[in-house]
Amino acid sequence: MAYVCRIELNGIGPKIWREFQFHPDVTFHQLHKIIQSVMGWENYHLYEYHVNGQVIGLPDPTFADLEDREVLNARREVVKKHVQKEHTVFTYVYDFGDDWQHTVTLIKIDSSTSDPAPICLDGARNCPQEDVGGVWGHEHMKEVLLTPNHPEREHFFDWVKEGYDPEHFSCKEVNQELQRQKDKLIPKSLINRPEGKKPVKLTKSVLNKHLKQLSNDQLIDLVKACYGASKDMEKFLAIRILGDEAVESLFRESRKKIEKEFFPERGFGKLRLQEAKNAILEFERLTGNARYALELRLIYVENGVDFTLSYGDIDERFYYSMASMYADIIDQVNEDETAELFDEYEERLEAVVFKTEGIGWGFHDNLAEIHAQIRWI
Repeated sequence: MAYVCRIELNGIGPKIWREFQFHPDVTFHQLHKIIQSVMGWENYHLYEYHVNGQVIGLPDPTFADLEDREVLNARREVVKKHVQKEHTVFTYVYDFGDDWQHTVTLIKIDSSTSDPAPICLDGARNCPQEDVGGVWGHEHMKEVLLTPNHPEREHFFDWVKEGYDPEHFSCKEVNQELQRQKDKLIPKSLINRPEGKKPVKLTKSVLNKHLKQLSNDQLIDLVKACYGASKDMEKFLAIRILGDEAVESLFRESRKKIEKEFFPERGFGKLRLQEAKNAILEFERLTGNARYALELRLIYVENGVDFTLSYGDIDERFYYSMASMYADIIDQVNEDETAELFDEYEERLEAVVFKTEGIGWGFHDNLAEIHAQIRWI
């Protein structure tokens, strides 16, 4: 069985639309990934569905008490449970800042289809650029690019993704991407796995036993192979062998990744908060350096505050992310019995709160409450 749906991006003409099919037993989170590929989005931002009066998304347990509505978990809710009849219409919202509203219509339930893999059937025109500023920003960008000698034309040419054509659409390209992700986009119960075989996992005891049996030359060859296996392993070995110099180098690299999401050297920040958070988590995982990790978290919050001071209020979830990161910093400062971290970061922690005066969404009050929890104040 397959659901055949039509999705249209609201507010833009001529219409940007797709027809595609997928198995009805996928979760709404899997459907999100299918829509991202089908439409051509890059999965930088949060999303939610509005289906039959219910909201389905990714609830944040950290701020569950601040939600004034019930949000069903998209990772657990199956599409067929909520969408069962042909011509059912629901809404998919992507990027709460740009607020891309999509109308999705179940146009056909095809009982003859046995392949569970999603397929794009038809469509027209390219979806907008990420972080362009919503419908108005997209229309403004097109006008600028089509107007010779427009004062903003050079800026947009530098910012727009290379090769971007608002009229381009290719079913073949979309289906190649869907095929690449196939195992992630079909119901887990339908993924073909070898019967009777458990996943193979290397345990520490097996690893220790194997390493003790190797000669020095074999150990050297193994380490060399690990070095070439991935960038993470290369960084890890550099830290173990080169020490502080490698830690400081990775810190500078991580800091640059964070700052790039807010204030890149050219164009506007993409504001991919998860990318910035991943840079922090990667640094902490590879180095174990808690102090530098705290510094990166504070840089994240400081850049977030400076971004909203530069461009105006963002959205609720953006401020939740900043407040959550700020709370993690305060927790780490409070865990330090020597109060050295408090002495080192006192002025910067206070400055963050001071600079948020007047920002919307209760951001300032939230940060002030968190700051007041510092044990030495």
